[in-house]
Amino acid sequence: MGRRNTRSGENGATFLTVLVMLILLSIFLLLAVQPFSTVMQREKEEELIFRGEQICEALRNYQKDHGGGFPSEMKELLKQGQSKVPYLRRLYKNPFDAEGKWCYLAPGTTTIVTKEDGSKEILPSGAQAQNVPSQGLGSGGQGSSFGGNTKSQAKVLPFKLDGKEGLPILGVYAKWEKPAFKKYLNSFEIQEWFFSPLTIEPKPPINLNPQPPPPKPDGPGGPNKPGGNDDDD
Repeated sequence: MGRRNTRSGENGATFLTVLVMLILLSIFLLLAVQPFSTVMQREKEEELIFRGEQICEALRNYQKDHGGGFPSEMKELLKQGQSKVPYLRRLYKNPFDAEGKWCYLAPGTTTIVTKEDGSKEILPSGAQAQNVPSQGLGSGGQGSSFGGNTKSQAKVLPFKLDGKEGLPILGVYAKWEKPAFKKYLNSFEIQEWFFSPLTIEPKPPINLNPQPPPPKPDGPGGPNKPGGNDDDD
């Protein structure tokens, strides 16, 4: 009887040890998965910015060749422009969509109202923009509006969200409700990163033939100063 009790006690202790080890291993795995997902999102954010800016510049160059007009299909950006090169090398996919599809910006306006509690209300086509005080439009001003809220901030965007092919494509964006790790276009909200020539300034051209800096003026006693001419010796 004594030996059986001893063996039962040893088996119970072994079981508890294995159970504790499994629990600790599970905790370590959870801790490892969290940073990995963070790294993946950071990489997707950088890829989104790169691809979005490429599309934005392609749209800008398309505008220049078409009198300010925008394409109605993304594949039009694959055509050669007046510079004899395609506006876009390839149709980049949206890294935040399982199918790689983009959300399009269409002609119209959109008013985004940020309320006092931090919540936001999107008003497509500016349908209710008259309810926002004029000092708040496009300037982040404050005023009474919407739902009895006494303080709000509003900005008007020069395009309408949720466009589609067949309409002029003014830009693209990604729908993603989780906040970003990186601040871009003055926002941590990925779905507010609008890649359009209407919102992103053109990058300055690269100077392939930089000029040397002008010579510095001569100091006291130099050839251009009194007493600095060697011919006076």
